[in-house]
Amino acid sequence: MDQPHSMDQYWQQLRDMGFTEDAIALYKQQMEQAIEHNNDWSAQMNMFAENIKQFNQMFSGDDADVNDMDEEPLQVVLNPNTRLDIAQQWAVACGADIAFVNRQYLNDITTGLDKHDCREQLSEWWDIDSTEELQEMIAWLQDSGHRIEYDIIWQAINTVSMKESKAFLREYIATNELEEAVVMERLRNTRDALELFREKKLIDKDLQPDMLIWDFGRIINLSRAGYDAGYITYDQALEYIMWGISLIRRTYTSWRHLSISYQFARCVWNGIEMGSFETLHNNMEYLLVAPDSPWKVLSFSNTQQLS
Repeated sequence: MDQPHSMDQYWQQLRDMGFTEDAIALYKQQMEQAIEHNNDWSAQMNMFAENIKQFNQMFSGDDADVNDMDEEPLQVVLNPNTRLDIAQQWAVACGADIAFVNRQYLNDITTGLDKHDCREQLSEWWDIDSTEELQEMIAWLQDSGHRIEYDIIWQAINTVSMKESKAFLREYIATNELEEAVVMERLRNTRDALELFREKKLIDKDLQPDMLIWDFGRIINLSRAGYDAGYITYDQALEYIMWGISLIRRTYTSWRHLSISYQFARCVWNGIEMGSFETLHNNMEYLLVAPDSPWKVLSFSNTQQLS
């Protein structure tokens, strides 16, 4: 396929996804600027694809590039010297979806990574380079995070038609001064995720995803990385981690319910990437049965165990 035709198809795909002409014009301008500095077409397209990926992840606060995982055997990593009690280990395990991807300890405040790596990851994935930026991000996740926006998108999904959904969202966008292209992208992602998760029989009328863990799980993992990075103390990290645990326990019925909700939210905010989806799904199935996994060892619903 020739280059101009290929790009025309891409612009049309963006229109079909609900992107405005202004947003598309901005993409074109960015691409033209990149081309001015690079005459190699292959390199140009790789750069453009990466820009689109970054746009899809914009403001998601994603914790890892799941596609970067290699083919090493799945393995639960535990710190034999953890100081955490059972209830605190349970809280850390609520962030296991991404901690497991990153091969971090699943039973401790420390991730097992060194200070340099944690600072680098916080900077690259979250644009966090100081104590103040870390605390501001955690405060935002505690206060509203992405779950508020999802509630609005969910209301739009439950309107009669896509046209009415978009009209509902545009009113919300105008009121809150949001980027229309981003919100419309997430509306499309939500519809796609619902179709995929129903097809895979991961959700049904009795098991619906809830976005709470997308925000609260990231608070847990941010707090751990922030401690290892030297931005907050051990006690501060533990306080952040335990902050939302009672609400997590009231919201979810099982480790599976919690994990499916995290995976669903990731699809809403980053789009469906089948490699990432399959990795997270396979990891969930492993963590639910591995003998040394916190999700196997620690009962989700046994309140006496957590007292």
